[in-house]
Amino acid sequence: MKDVIIVGWLNKGKPADCGETMKNQLIVGKLEEMNIKCRQVDFKGWRRHPWVFIEFAWNLVMHRKSTLILSTSAQNVYFLMKAMKKIRWKQNTVHWVIGGSLGQKIRQGTYDANVINYMRHTLVESSYMAEQLKECNVDGVLYVPNFKPIRYYPTLPVRFPAGKMIRFVFMSRIMPEKGCDYILEAVCLLNEKGYSSMFSVDFYGKIAENYKAVFSRKTDRLSNVNYKGFLNLMENKGYDTLASYDLMLFPTYWKGEGFAGIFVDAFISGLPIIATDWAHNKAFLREKETALFIPVHNVCALADTMQACMDGRYNIQEMRSLCQKEAEKYNIDHVITEDLMKEIGVL
Repeated sequence: MKDVIIVGWLNKGKPADCGETMKNQLIVGKLEEMNIKCRQVDFKGWRRHPWVFIEFAWNLVMHRKSTLILSTSAQNVYFLMKAMKKIRWKQNTVHWVIGGSLGQKIRQGTYDANVINYMRHTLVESSYMAEQLKECNVDGVLYVPNFKPIRYYPTLPVRFPAGKMIRFVFMSRIMPEKGCDYILEAVCLLNEKGYSSMFSVDFYGKIAENYKAVFSRKTDRLSNVNYKGFLNLMENKGYDTLASYDLMLFPTYWKGEGFAGIFVDAFISGLPIIATDWAHNKAFLREKETALFIPVHNVCALADTMQACMDGRYNIQEMRSLCQKEAEKYNIDHVITEDLMKEIGVL
């Protein structure tokens, strides 16, 4: 049996609670399905269990012939990369990048391309970042998009009679950098214009600790905004719930944005996305097909686009069908394949 050492935020033995833990749990599940043993080194919350560094070193020494997969952002493992390069550690090593800022940070000099290049393979979430890294003379770069196991597509309701209420949804980590304040400000603008009975916004996701009080105070003042907690998409009914909405809101300006996993969830559920022209978003979303783009930091543009959807200026039903057609290319079975494992030296 082939085996790998996988390092990153895993939340081992518990439900995924963020994009990184979700992605890593899916990677582990898929590799084990392919009969590849995964030795998991979980760095989530490492300050509470710093002995994870001993576990990491032990696995490296005892399983040197195993492929080492660093499945996280460079920020979390750059010091390990530097140490491996300094001592000239020889092992088949893969950096499975999470997030979208690596290329930019190499260009800015935050990271040394020679350190990144010490990894035999670098897997990135967007073709644009792959080009960035190649321009910085990083070798072994492969474009591997984000993914989800797709076993079920919810039936799309026909929900667009004239004057119907439009249901918007936000599903990601709830914090200002994901555009949550902008959504609430846009709701206020629309309510002031008399649209309060024509739409609602529901939020799903973990609320950042330092944002809880502010978020609660702001949402309590808005009768057409609700916090719904966590939506379990490991069950079909989770996707049924998501498909009951009409559009997803994603006015992010988070500096680490890569290929947001919620794009795939939106595609599966047939949800067009009102998204900012930020980071790599345009690499995965198509204007007036799977998304409606707005400028970054522009509350008025967000409110205007939401209003345009309520006023029937877009064919949302057609966009919903296009979203579901788009989903299949991000099926984990089409992304994490035996060919990929052979290419990166696991098989």
